[in-house]
Amino acid sequence: MNYDIMCFLEYYADRTNVRDPITGKRSPTAKWQNFYQVPQTLVIDTDIDGTYPFLAFNADGFGSTTAESVNDFQVDAAAIGYIVDLTEQAINGDTLVIASLVIQDVGFDSIDPASAEVISRYIGSIEVAGIDDIAISWTINPSIDKQKGQVPSRKIASNLIGRFIGQ
Repeated sequence: MNYDIMCFLEYYADRTNVRDPITGKRSPTAKWQNFYQVPQTLVIDTDIDGTYPFLAFNADGFGSTTAESVNDFQVDAAAIGYIVDLTEQAINGDTLVIASLVIQDVGFDSIDPASAEVISRYIGSIEVAGIDDIAISWTINPSIDKQKGQVPSRKIASNLIGRFIGQ
């Protein structure tokens, strides 16, 4: 069987404000899809509203599950004005990127809710951004936010590891 493969990309300028306070749905600063020339609604993901306009971009680094991956993720797109501006702001920001890899049966003019399926989702932060006259490049890493540490600061000592038997 043949499939159409597409990527839906969500960019959040501030990772602390991912959800709309009224609807509770994800509310990205910007979002795009790289397959259909006309804006698409990701009808199979009820956690987000709105349409994804077309942007020609490449996405590389999806894992084999719908959960977060551990490798870097690469997004390459044309260096058009608002993408360059957004990238310059993202370099020093606390950004979040969610990329969804979607497949569906071949031959539809839009997302088909009966056959479309999210097969992988990557969630991470822009770690490195490159801009030149032709293209922008984002290297996205799933690492824990460096500005707001989420790892316990205490070292793991050997007395914390082992089997303990109660008395």
